[in-house]
Amino acid sequence: MKQLSVLVASTLCYLAGADSSVAQVGSRSPTVMLLEPVPAVEIRIGAVVASNSGHGFDPRLVALRQQFHSLFPYNSYQLVKEERKRVPWGGKANFDIPGGRYVIVVPREFRSGRIAMKVLVIEGARPIVDTSLALRNHGTLLVGGPRQSNGVLILSIGADTLD
Repeated sequence: MKQLSVLVASTLCYLAGADSSVAQVGSRSPTVMLLEPVPAVEIRIGAVVASNSGHGFDPRLVALRQQFHSLFPYNSYQLVKEERKRVPWGGKANFDIPGGRYVIVVPREFRSGRIAMKVLVIEGARPIVDTSLALRNHGTLLVGGPRQSNGVLILSIGADTLD
C-alpha cells in the first residue's frame, strides 16, 4: 500500500508540475524531495536584420539559409545578436532584442520529440506576441518581426534538451 501511495503522490506531483520524481508520504504536510537534478533545456534566440540593401548572408546563419530564402523576400541577412540560456523545465529565460524589446521563453514539457514552450515578445509594458508552441528538439523557428530603421527584424527561436 505504501508503494501505491508513493506512486500516486509522484503522479500528482508530476501532474501539478512539481519538479520532483518522488513525493514524501506519511507526514501531515506533503513535501517534495528531489532525487536527481532536474533536466534542463538550452534556449537559443537570434536577432537577424533582413533587408534589400546589399546581398550579404551572415555566415553564422548558413544552416538556416534555405529557410530564410523560402520564407522571407530579402537579399541580405545579418545576425545582430545571439544568446543561449540553460533553463529548467518551467523556468523562465529572458532575452533582450533590438528595438527596446525582450523575449521571454518558458519551456513546459518534452513529448514525442518536441519541446512545448510559451513565448512572449514584450515591447514597453505590453506583450506584442503571446503564444504557445511545440518545437522539434534541436529545431529552430523563424518569426518575422517589426520593421527596423535598416530593415526587418527576424527572430530565430531554437531549443535543445540537455541530458
